[in-house]
Amino acid sequence: MNKTLLTTLFAALGAGLAAPALADSFPAAPITIVVPMAAGGPTDTAARAIQQAMGTALGQSVVIENKAGAAGLIAMNFVRRAKPDGYTLGVASATTHAIAPNIYTEAPYDSVKDFSFVGALITAPGVLVVAPSVAPKCDMQAFLKNLKANPDKYSYGSAGTGSLSHLNGARFLQATGTNMLHVPYRGLSNAMNDLYAGQVHAVFDNVSSAMTHIKSGKVCALAVQAPSRLDSLPEVPTYAELGLPELNKPTWYGIVGPAGMPKERVQALNRALNKALASPEVASLYERQGVAAAAGSADDFAGKVASERQMWADTTARMKFEKFSVK
Repeated sequence: MNKTLLTTLFAALGAGLAAPALADSFPAAPITIVVPMAAGGPTDTAARAIQQAMGTALGQSVVIENKAGAAGLIAMNFVRRAKPDGYTLGVASATTHAIAPNIYTEAPYDSVKDFSFVGALITAPGVLVVAPSVAPKCDMQAFLKNLKANPDKYSYGSAGTGSLSHLNGARFLQATGTNMLHVPYRGLSNAMNDLYAGQVHAVFDNVSSAMTHIKSGKVCALAVQAPSRLDSLPEVPTYAELGLPELNKPTWYGIVGPAGMPKERVQALNRALNKALASPEVASLYERQGVAAAAGSADDFAGKVASERQMWADTTARMKFEKFSVK
């Protein structure tokens, strides 16, 4: 009996010692990060910027896999279905995790329940650009005065119905009590072309893609979504400075995995991600892109996703958005 008891105790102790050893061995194979956009785009570049530094921190290579299509739904559904062992991750965004649940009748995933949240990646400030003719001296108050005096005269272009640029415009109109006709395009570059041509009067763009147009002097930048003024656009006030703090929310990207990932693996990945984001090389690359590293805890990122999902739910409800079917 005593011999049997000792054997049982030693077996239990052995199992207890083996568990940490198993956890410490992670990762024992390359990590794949699925990017929901084509290679070469801003999202892809943001992911590849951390690829080497994160791999070094983990002691394993990090592989980038592009799965473009359906505004990111294909890639995120792939990540959702992956084995929750920490080896398959994805780049989530405001579009895939905060907006998608509010614009589709039956999204293929629950953006909160179906994922483990590893950590934030970057924030990307937005900017309101308008035709100089509707904002004398590039002044926001002059622009608002024009909108209120001519409620049916002006329009804004977006990358399409339900896109971030469309909904940012809707939030602006809600916050300012103004009206503009929404004109959807197949991409913001087309909207910007028509802004130049006078076919639309405003575009809610990202700073990184709008910078060349702003520097050309052919459009006015009226406000940026950022905690403080940007070094690249020091003359452009933030929305908060203009009395519109609720609009002062830059878009974001972060790293997620399938729901049910072991906590210790999420923490290991979060540490490696934050270490990569602290790299001077990564910070410098992001600065050149017009974005900022957004290191933080996994819990903070999960909270941000849930909060912004609710924010866009409120926005789409107020605008009576007619949801799309994904079938």
